[in-house]
Amino acid sequence: MTVHFYPIGQVQGPDGDEFSIEFLRLLGAAQEGGSMVSECFLASSRIDQNDRPNSWYREWTAIADLSNERGTAAFARGHVLTAQSNWLRAINYYLASTVALDAADKKRQDALGAMRACARRYIAHLAPAGEVVEIPWLEGHALEGYFLPAPNPSGRTPVVVCMGDPGHRKEEYLFKVARYARERGMSLLAVDLLGSGSGAEFDKVVGRPDLETSIGCVRDYLTTRDDVDERRIAILG
Repeated sequence: MTVHFYPIGQVQGPDGDEFSIEFLRLLGAAQEGGSMVSECFLASSRIDQNDRPNSWYREWTAIADLSNERGTAAFARGHVLTAQSNWLRAINYYLASTVALDAADKKRQDALGAMRACARRYIAHLAPAGEVVEIPWLEGHALEGYFLPAPNPSGRTPVVVCMGDPGHRKEEYLFKVARYARERGMSLLAVDLLGSGSGAEFDKVVGRPDLETSIGCVRDYLTTRDDVDERRIAILG
């Protein structure tokens, strides 16, 4: 399917075009709070079709920066929920800006760094607060995750584990799944295989035949926590 948006948005390309697919993903995230349709069309309308890779990065980073700044300003005024909504959208926009960039590209690393900063601000101001956790896996390559405790826990709680494959980052689950888990009295552990950096280092292990061992390491970690019911662990991946 070829996607055309005129004149408001100008994302277009042949079937399977990565920019068109990413734009549709962004629109779909609106229902979960990961974007706003108006912001998506605004960013897309400013993309230079003659220089899409650079223009795409520039425009999505710009709207991510704006959401990030709005979140910080709202938080300073005591509007925590508004701040969190803006940080969630900024996470997704920063992630979208990297779609055509190589893993070692500094622009990509900068955008992912800003994305992680927004994620940390978001989980830090949940009630109860979330935490960044490190889970041992391979030598020299630990897994990084966000653990969000269930609200109002009474003892150990069930936990849903969201595992991102090499093409998906754990930050996505903060708007895709976190709300649903918390509304149902569950804790959430969002984790991916990319570690705590840009993900470039994962190229060294992506071809391993034993990637499934990461799930065992995640479960082992959860059994060490005194707030998790180890008999009720669900894995979504």
